[in-house]
Amino acid sequence: MSSAELLLAPAAREQVYAFFEPRAQAVDACRAGVQEGIDGLHRWHFGAWEGWADPTASPNDDLVQVAETIATVAWSDMSSAFSLWCHRMVLDYLACAAPGSRARGELLPQLLRAERLGSTALASAMAHHVAGTPLPISARRDGNRLRLSGRVFWASNLFVSGFVMITAVAGPDGARPLIVALPGDAPGLMVEPNPALLALQATGRSSLTLVDVPLEAEAIVTDDFSSFIGRIRSTFLLLQSSFCWGLAGRALSQARGGLRGVNEVFASDLGELAGEATRLAGAIRRGARDRRRPLPVREVLQIRLDCARLATAAVALEAKTMGGRGYVFTSPTARRLREAAFLPIQAPTEGQLRGEIERRT
Repeated sequence: MSSAELLLAPAAREQVYAFFEPRAQAVDACRAGVQEGIDGLHRWHFGAWEGWADPTASPNDDLVQVAETIATVAWSDMSSAFSLWCHRMVLDYLACAAPGSRARGELLPQLLRAERLGSTALASAMAHHVAGTPLPISARRDGNRLRLSGRVFWASNLFVSGFVMITAVAGPDGARPLIVALPGDAPGLMVEPNPALLALQATGRSSLTLVDVPLEAEAIVTDDFSSFIGRIRSTFLLLQSSFCWGLAGRALSQARGGLRGVNEVFASDLGELAGEATRLAGAIRRGARDRRRPLPVREVLQIRLDCARLATAAVALEAKTMGGRGYVFTSPTARRLREAAFLPIQAPTEGQLRGEIERRT
């Protein structure tokens, strides 16, 4: 592996691999959960974080480390990497809350200890920010507090054991949107039964309905919607790019091992994709190196789009070199094929990415 690859240093990589690799098939089959891996990473890898007194600090301030960790987990287990991305993004959102607020003073430490998992439900918020799409959750006044009603169409980490969901709601009386933190046990918040998914079943992915959910002022992360989206969007996209890269990196490694006999004709294809993987690893590192000076939005969107395309192409190449072995449903190759099929429809979808990139050209 070259130094440009988006993986942790060897010692940490081996530790992550040793935990996640043997569990990947069981996680995919929902015989093991993603929660244990997130808890373990926060105890023995990320370590304690004591920065929430600093209004400018985030647990993801070392974004290169977070990106490397997500990519390294995805090398073995995409489900765990996806849930980790979701959890780490919620840490970022809560770090935007005011010092002394419940979101920052109580919920953020709980998530850092993995007592709850974070669920990011901001797809509608991103669509509203980019294209003015109406938000599917609205707030109405009820005395001194607000009540929320509507739907979240997709979110992950919705485990009964406890989660905190961050989402956007249309403000009351035409006010600007709010970013809110809702614990999974909030009255009126109902998680629908998990649908049967092609892949990533273990990520606790489903939809939610909100019926008159009470919202106290302390549950509002921020009422500055545009600044919030501008602050977190680059991190959101770069960490998504990281798990795409990790999936692609593993597929290319497997394909390389299958270049024998007739499969040697794929050597040039592998070389092109490996070169693209190295380029994108460098782009993610460059974007993550100083999160206070983010790359231009169009460049980050392009990185995210290219990483998803790389993963799809890399997994397809792996399948070609594996032959019939990769067609067995329980094989790692088949699992990666199913996981890669999700990337073009994950928010932001390929259509949304391409549309916004074209508008910014």
